[in-house]
Amino acid sequence: MTIAAIIAEFGAYYLNNGQNATRLVQLLFRRGVTEQLFSSLVTDDTVYQAAKTVLGTILQPFQKGWTPKGAFTATPITIKQFKMKADVEETPDDLEATWLGFLADASLKRTEWPFVRWFMEVHLIPQVEEDYELNEIYMGVRVEPTKDVAGPAGTAMDGIRKILNDHTSAGRITPQVLGAIPTDPVAFCEYVEAFVYATNKRYRSVFMNLAMNEDFALRYAIGRAKKYSLHTQAIEAPITPDLTGGTLTAIPIQHAKQQVVGLPSMGNSEKIWMTPPANAKRLAKKSQNMTQFQIENVDRKVKLYTDFWKGVGFLLPEAVFTNDKDLV
Repeated sequence: MTIAAIIAEFGAYYLNNGQNATRLVQLLFRRGVTEQLFSSLVTDDTVYQAAKTVLGTILQPFQKGWTPKGAFTATPITIKQFKMKADVEETPDDLEATWLGFLADASLKRTEWPFVRWFMEVHLIPQVEEDYELNEIYMGVRVEPTKDVAGPAGTAMDGIRKILNDHTSAGRITPQVLGAIPTDPVAFCEYVEAFVYATNKRYRSVFMNLAMNEDFALRYAIGRAKKYSLHTQAIEAPITPDLTGGTLTAIPIQHAKQQVVGLPSMGNSEKIWMTPPANAKRLAKKSQNMTQFQIENVDRKVKLYTDFWKGVGFLLPEAVFTNDKDLV
């Protein structure tokens, strides 16, 4: 808890001048929207296993002799989920002799003080959602923690970017090579169209969300409006069971079944990617804990913690389409 600036400005004492929680303001938190592109697999298994099966061509000209053909192959598919947690410790007594004293209480149980509920509802729960969206679901690269050392942001799970790049390295995803990302909005609109029009014909007529960073989505919307004199269309994304959800702006692609969506999780990444919704899976275990914390009172300190499992992946990497950017 860092409140030195409050003490310096308002004094090291509590004076009831009518201040309350309505005077405590925060920047907006980023909402979790990326998971909405994935269909849910709620499971206690920490690894989801499946297999891709393929049968080669079998049709041939007729003859009386027996001429069998058609090679059957099965390739393993693995989607992992990762255990992550939030541990927070605060000393509410530090608030008593300050302007923030209205968050304190006479109860010996610090867990009953107004600070705890306010802190959990206003900061902890939305922070978990924002951290998962901005640091983990796309950008994350799992790093096993060092004993008794808090893990850095972005190390709780393998996110979408790493999964796409791992499948690319394994030869299961072949990125489209389209050159440098255009900065001109109209040229970028044409870049996106070229990407979509070159999609494998098996999937060209299948609805997909073409995911990109928010600045790219805005650039595409501006370019499309200028090129075709059309307007963007904002839609409300569906709410997932474990997150409050947010609003995704979906922009249609001319002469295509696909649409562009901008994701907060993708930051400044130059990668764009899409796949049929049924091919994108998200695993969840104890996901209800994203919006609840265990609260303990220890030596006048309040400890708040939660933990849960999360993971994302693709059943058929070959049905994921992406460009040749951000491959590291």
